[in-house]
Amino acid sequence: MMTRKLELLGCLLLLCTGSPQALELQVAIARSSAHGLHASAPVASSRETLLADFNLALARELCRRLHTRCRFSYPDFAEIIPGIENQRYQLGFGSYLRTPERDARVAFSRPLWRSSSRLLAFATVATRFAPAAGAELSLETLRDARVTTIIGSQQHAYLQRVAPTQGLQISGRATLRECLDALNAEQADFALLPVLGAYLVLDPTAVPAPAFIGPGIVDHGLGGDVHIALPRDDHGLLEAVNVALDGMSRDGSYPRLWRRYFPFDSS
Repeated sequence: MMTRKLELLGCLLLLCTGSPQALELQVAIARSSAHGLHASAPVASSRETLLADFNLALARELCRRLHTRCRFSYPDFAEIIPGIENQRYQLGFGSYLRTPERDARVAFSRPLWRSSSRLLAFATVATRFAPAAGAELSLETLRDARVTTIIGSQQHAYLQRVAPTQGLQISGRATLRECLDALNAEQADFALLPVLGAYLVLDPTAVPAPAFIGPGIVDHGLGGDVHIALPRDDHGLLEAVNVALDGMSRDGSYPRLWRRYFPFDSS
């Protein structure tokens, strides 16, 4: 009990000394859907919004443990890191993977959970692009296809690198929902998306429905540990957030929070 009190006191002291905006933190939660979602308010909860709902619940618990008031916004994924750089936001929740380019722009919390990426397509479309000799269709074997993904994501950056050699036509969308809409409208043959986010947006009752194609991918920056993004120069806030996350792991509140939203392990 004494250790917990000291941790909470330490968080408060770190915020007071290290974060000039500690009395009110601006928190950005990446929007899950393009439908009915405004920059200042989330949509009603559904399977599609579970990741944003989880991030919001985690952010609220962190704010409670940091003894600070938070204001929440729900911008597109691509707006969050620039918003942290220009001090519009102090905490950014967008399932961020660490990369050298992002490390040069923002700081990252300790890891939260593990992410991977997969291709998504309708079975009839995937069959048309299957490689010869019975080889498995994968991102590496995919050729001459139209692929959509989220603007500003690691998936988008990787596709742009390999597009010339694989003959891929790349289009970016703002949200997971818009990527699926592009598949449904036959504006794209495949989508390359984070597995958890795509799983939550898929309609399990749709017939036919897009399906995951090929293996999960963690190489090339397409998978790994997920973090909260923070300002690079606010060391006090970073330390306070990490202390609070460590406390949530030790007392079991983080795994309980995860299981409230997802029927599988976070690792």
